Amino acid sequence: MDNETLKTYLADNSQVITIFMDKATDFLNRQNADRAPARQYNDAEIARQADKMLDEVIANIHDKIVPHTREQTPAAWEQFLSENDVLDDLELSMTELSFESED
Repeated sequence: MDNETLKTYLADNSQVITIFMDKATDFLNRQNADRAPARQYNDAEIARQADKMLDEVIANIHDKIVPHTREQTPAAWEQFLSENDVLDDLELSMTELSFESED
């Protein structure tokens, strides 16, 4: 399973993507409010940055799961994710996630 397929699977079968995007967007908007008005990002740029952050998280999740799946088929991944309650664990992790500014 590649990153895009994993992203689609997570979006269709859990709240992981939604929770992450809400938190990332809130964080980026808070950061943006601290910028000088002339340097603030528009909503499209905030969305692009949140998508980039999400892609990094998906890649990280993918890299953590890949060693535990013998086959790289979507069916094998779905079986692994279901047998090991990965979706529930990811949702819990996302609800506990907090972003911190680099001051």
